[in-house]
Amino acid sequence: MADDTLTKARIRPRRFGLGVGAVTAAMLLAAINYGNNLIFLLAFAMVALILNSAWQGWRALKAVRIQPLPPAMRPAGSLGEWPLRLVSRPGLPAVEVGIEGEAAAVAVTLPADEPVTVMLDLPPAPRGYLPLPEVTLATRFPLGLWVIERRLAPATGQWVYPAPIEGPSHENRPEADSDTGSRPDPGGDPTHLRAYQPGDPMRRIVFRHYAKTGRLVSRQTEGEPRPVEPTIIDYDRYRGDRETRLSAMTDRLLSLAEAGEPWTLRLPGSPAVSASGTERETGQARQRALRLLARFGRSRDPDGFDHVPPGTEELP
Repeated sequence: MADDTLTKARIRPRRFGLGVGAVTAAMLLAAINYGNNLIFLLAFAMVALILNSAWQGWRALKAVRIQPLPPAMRPAGSLGEWPLRLVSRPGLPAVEVGIEGEAAAVAVTLPADEPVTVMLDLPPAPRGYLPLPEVTLATRFPLGLWVIERRLAPATGQWVYPAPIEGPSHENRPEADSDTGSRPDPGGDPTHLRAYQPGDPMRRIVFRHYAKTGRLVSRQTEGEPRPVEPTIIDYDRYRGDRETRLSAMTDRLLSLAEAGEPWTLRLPGSPAVSASGTERETGQARQRALRLLARFGRSRDPDGFDHVPPGTEELP
């Protein structure tokens, strides 16, 4: 993200800095009391050192650029990792930066003009598209007298899909003689009619059958291997409450995707998502399906994130 997404730097003294300030104030009082020019010189040198330390720390932190990267999708109730890319301008010394979110701070040294990726631990969260925690960049550069902080509230969120658990279901697997399976052509051709699959050539689609029944079917020759019908993962065919159904559906979807088998996900009020079993298509369909499962039944706040009322859902 651009630097203007960071808040203005906030400077506050550390305990060590307060001690140095108290000693400097005592030196000034002693110089005034005794009229000692050497003590005056040392006291004003300390004041300049303290002020310049705050300036150098602010300048160094101002030069830091932070780019939050999207974290990987994860199941509900599990820890996650959030990568952030940091880089400092050339010509400045290395900066010790503490990144604070909801997890422990991470100390990192930033070489000039060399990007560094920092991994933050994300706490367990319920399913949904949730906002990422606020990040704090802090430095004690150069002498440890001051703490200079800047905060960042990322505009992107994190995807958390239902925790996969096994559950009872009545999956729909079309049989060979069903309405969607393969059957002989009534016209006597040495072909079979089967349910239309995405990617079938237009010349094989039987539009006359569609005009009569409203269902798309394709011709399949006898020598052509029969396509594997997708497993239907239908919300209405699972038992239990909403969260139990979604978790069981997620478990089934992940197992089918890992095995490379075709599947179709159906959720009320959402378009069906299908995967034919090819690696590329399955990966894209898997991501869309997991996002639908993550957001199903969730209300959204004005920023587009899912709203999970506190205490309404327990983590697995």
